[in-house]
Amino acid sequence: MTIAYQAAFDAGYLLVLAPGEGPVTDLAHQLDYACRSGKPAVWVDYRLLDTLSATATWLLWACHLRLQHRQVKLVFCNVSERLTHVLQRIFTCGGLCIVPSLDDAATHSR
Repeated sequence: MTIAYQAAFDAGYLLVLAPGEGPVTDLAHQLDYACRSGKPAVWVDYRLLDTLSATATWLLWACHLRLQHRQVKLVFCNVSERLTHVLQRIFTCGGLCIVPSLDDAATHSR
C-alpha cells in the first residue's frame, strides 16, 4: 500500500491510499504526520483500494487510538463494502466512522 495523495485542509488532513509495494514505514510515517498535524480530523480515502494488509490494519488502529486521546476524528471515506466489513470487525469497541465520500468526511468533521 502506498500514499497516492496527501493534503492538509482547515477541517482535516487527507490521505488517499493506493495499492502498491511501498514500504509499510511510509504509511506509518504519513499516519504519524497526520496525527501530529493539529487538524480536527484525519480522513483516509479508500477509493483506490479493496484490501488491507494486517500491518496496515494495525497501523490504522494505532492511529485511531492516538487520535481518540486527542479527541480528533479518524474518518474513512469511499470504502468498499468488503473493506467496510473488515473495518467493522477491527473497530469493535466503537469510534468507527465511515462515510460515503470525501465531501461527507469534511461535513462530518465539523
